[in-house]
Amino acid sequence: MENQTPNVKKPAWEEVDSSMISAFRYDESAKALEVRFHNTGVYRYFDVPAEVVEGLRQAPSKGSYMQSMIIDAYPTQKGRAKR
Repeated sequence: MENQTPNVKKPAWEEVDSSMISAFRYDESAKALEVRFHNTGVYRYFDVPAEVVEGLRQAPSKGSYMQSMIIDAYPTQKGRAKR
């Protein structure tokens, strides 16, 4: 019998109105936040608590929130996200 892995879907991108980022998505089980920046591409942030992501979701300025609460606060990796 063939070993099959379940088809795991990534969360959908949440498009945002921001001069810094165009979208983000959060995998709560992995605590991984992927952010698509307008100028620098996609970055993945690790060990991000759900309440921090909710703060991003609610923030009137996504860029300011990213700079004060996420960028440089969590381990990160630059990469290309699959859609």
